[in-house]
Amino acid sequence: MKQRILVLLATALLAAGFSAARPAFAHAGDNAAIAINTKDGTTVFKVAFAIRHVMSDVVDETNAAVAYNSCNDCAAVAIAFEIVLVEGSPSVVTPQNISIAINENCTNCVAVAEAYQFVLGGGTGPVHFDKEGNRILAEIRKELHSLRKEDLTLDQLQARLDSMSARIAEVLANHLVPAGAPKKARAPTTTTTEEGPTTSTPTTTQETTTTSPTTTGVTTTTGP
Repeated sequence: MKQRILVLLATALLAAGFSAARPAFAHAGDNAAIAINTKDGTTVFKVAFAIRHVMSDVVDETNAAVAYNSCNDCAAVAIAFEIVLVEGSPSVVTPQNISIAINENCTNCVAVAEAYQFVLGGGTGPVHFDKEGNRILAEIRKELHSLRKEDLTLDQLQARLDSMSARIAEVLANHLVPAGAPKKARAPTTTTTEEGPTTSTPTTTQETTTTSPTTTGVTTTTGP
């Protein structure tokens, strides 16, 4: 069963645009939440939150949320947030934001995959968050991990995640400063790609592709 799950996920990731020469999530700059549930009557809830400072010539960080079910009366929830701060002047900028939800051979199961990626850069050199920005981001990270303890509907979960996304955007706009100037905020340009929620049932097949100038997000939902 485990081998079959890995094959399915690898196939879905390749379909989403991953290179066969680049193992899924092996890149140091990748961020992934992967929820796999094969036990009846249970919920698997995985979250990932990352902040990347990138000064290389290539910006190809990937943010991914993958939820997979093969069980009855079960759920898999995967949520990934990634902030990518481009601090150099790269010649290649190809970040990816991907969410994949799969239900296979299951009844009354729900797979939810949410991926939020923020890519920001002005080529102005190293930057950091001020004290207030760090405080807000710490609160968001804590709230994100506490969601697994709350009995939320899909609509309630979406509202909470959208609120987190808006707060992160506010931090990027008002609490990011050049290194060495903690009190002087700048107004950077932010590119945001959001995928989710992706909810799948045993009888639903759906594929959506969203493309922005710097980020591609793919959502795939598969029934039995």
